[in-house]
Amino acid sequence: MKRVPVLIALILLLAVPLVSAGELAYYPDPEAFQAFLSSNSTYTVVPGNETWAMGWAYYVDEKLYTVKRHGNDTLVLVGNVYNNGLMASVWNRTGLPANASLLPSIVVLNGTVLITGSEDSIHLTERAFEGLWNPPRGSVATFLTLAFTIIIVFLALLSGDDSHAGRFYALAASLFLVWYLTAERPGLTDGFLAYLSSALKFAVGGSPDSPLSAIMGAVFRTVPPIEENIIFAHWLLILIIMSFAFYLAPKRSRELGFLVFGLTFVAPMFRESFREVSGGALGLAGFMIALAIVSNVTFSPEKWKALLQTGVLSLFTLLAVAINPHLALMPLIFVIAFPKRHLRNYAYLLITGIGVLLLYGAFGLPRGIPSNMDPNAPAHVRDFLLNGSLTIATAVYAIAGREKGIRMKGQTAFLLLMTMVYIPVALFVPAMFPYCFVLLAALAVRLIHGLTPRT
Repeated sequence: MKRVPVLIALILLLAVPLVSAGELAYYPDPEAFQAFLSSNSTYTVVPGNETWAMGWAYYVDEKLYTVKRHGNDTLVLVGNVYNNGLMASVWNRTGLPANASLLPSIVVLNGTVLITGSEDSIHLTERAFEGLWNPPRGSVATFLTLAFTIIIVFLALLSGDDSHAGRFYALAASLFLVWYLTAERPGLTDGFLAYLSSALKFAVGGSPDSPLSAIMGAVFRTVPPIEENIIFAHWLLILIIMSFAFYLAPKRSRELGFLVFGLTFVAPMFRESFREVSGGALGLAGFMIALAIVSNVTFSPEKWKALLQTGVLSLFTLLAVAINPHLALMPLIFVIAFPKRHLRNYAYLLITGIGVLLLYGAFGLPRGIPSNMDPNAPAHVRDFLLNGSLTIATAVYAIAGREKGIRMKGQTAFLLLMTMVYIPVALFVPAMFPYCFVLLAALAVRLIHGLTPRT
């Protein structure tokens, strides 16, 4: 007779299916997991014996630690029945076949929570935690300190001459703060979550699958890999992008950087690229720093100093290429626009070329390079023309007002060639459109500056 309740319970478990929320399934329902999150129970995370399960368990442990304490009240098992022995021992209580543990799901049993999936799907269980926002005080303090430091440093640098660049930067920083305080919190795309899972695998000793996951994994060895820290880093990258916009303007008219900032961020299509965390902000930040170096650095005639400057340019070019491999054409365009300094050009091509080969050797050839035009290209072009109409009109006005043609050497020529190359590329790779907004805005401002009489 004692076996009757157990038999009845097993029948009920088999009769009640997993409740699915998108691609993530819950047992018995999402409310059971939310009840666990809001309870006072302590927890211990036990991962599977594969590096991807250990990495995701690291995320789960750090995420739960923002609202709960470590202890022995609840076991949180991460992985599947094939790599987690404790999960295999309790799996029969779910009444599900063993291969169901390969699907992304949250299973809440009495005193045990199972977070299941395979290496290719475990990252989808993040959706169960995305509504949980409880940034640690240390993260908040670090974010505020870094944001304040970035603003103060750029404000000091841009206020060092007689121009109004510092005042305009203060206005831009104020707009950034208003945007941060009023915008919805960015979400994490499914693609970024896959990078996150790979980064966590690298953080615990496995091999990364991409340059972005390697960069993130190296950071996560010291910084908790929780959404709060990721989104704080995302906002800091946006602040860096905004700040370096001032260094895409001509040196003697740095205040025109406010126009570069305004012409890019005024476009909803450009701001939309930051609505979700995808890794694109890191690539765009590296790209803008590389552009700023090209636009401002007067390469020294001393070989070693010039080599150091070229190495820094190559480093940020490689950062941009690591995130967006289509930017690999940038060094070639640089050599065309600045043809006279042969030693510098050869060094830039050599260092960047070796770096790209090392990237491909470590991670393989870039995946997803399209051979056909994006099927939504006409819609993207329409949106780009609409969002960039002010910038395009400014550039057309500046070109029409020039007494002489554009000299095809120097910074303006570099920006023009980059724009001419990457707008067509964006028809195949829509992710290039944010880069095109930056190039077009910087080009328009330099063309406008060319209309002003020199004193």
